[in-house]
Amino acid sequence: MNIRRYMLLAFLLVSWTVVSAQTRIIAHRGYWDYAGGAENSLASLEASDRIGAYGSEFDVHITRDGRVVVFHDDCVVTDGGRDTLRIEHAAYRSLRKVRLANGERIPTLEQYLKRGRKTRCRLVLEIKEHLTSQAEDRCVRKVLEAVRAAKMEDRVDYISFSRYVCRRLRALAPRAEVAYLNGDLTPREVKDMGLTGIDYRWSVIDAHPEWVGECRQLGLSVNVWTVNAPRDMERYVRMGVDFITTNRPVEALRMVAR
Repeated sequence: MNIRRYMLLAFLLVSWTVVSAQTRIIAHRGYWDYAGGAENSLASLEASDRIGAYGSEFDVHITRDGRVVVFHDDCVVTDGGRDTLRIEHAAYRSLRKVRLANGERIPTLEQYLKRGRKTRCRLVLEIKEHLTSQAEDRCVRKVLEAVRAAKMEDRVDYISFSRYVCRRLRALAPRAEVAYLNGDLTPREVKDMGLTGIDYRWSVIDAHPEWVGECRQLGLSVNVWTVNAPRDMERYVRMGVDFITTNRPVEALRMVAR
């Protein structure tokens, strides 16, 4: 009886180790959760690499004059808070004076990729939704052009809430990893779109835990965001998700290493 219990315990420990090894940690907007940190900054990318995160997630928009910039929100505040500019309606020169929380300027995608070449972590590039499909198409094309120019095709994965963006990415870069963010499609529907994974909010995965197994059967990857509590991280590791995107990558890396 004791031998059986020991064998069962050993099996569970091995299973936990295997599952943990399969779950990788992505720093949400880079690793910025420290004094002086800033989301979507070059420093947050470098910090993601320094702590050993698998990936650094970041967001991009295209300006009116065709520059792709790394920033989360649709709009930026300028002139000391007196003006607000929508990025896709703004010329790039009007964004150059904007400073991030750490004093950096808003990075261009070219700058981000150049810095990314010096890191080991994967770059998880979110193309934000734009007001028109034409703007989204311009952004997709400029993004892929920049990634090719930087020779980073094998280091960049793509995500988007926009179905149009996801389809265009797969059409123009058929070998790229492209995951859908919005959470309103089943794994089968995502597969039928030709995409390679789901990247869904934690509440969607909680409502449909069976989707993790369905994705495994369909050959799709599963990322869950944004998971910050250690007990929740442990739960998703046990579920067998491939990736956890978090604002607390240090704690997440510590948890999966146990």
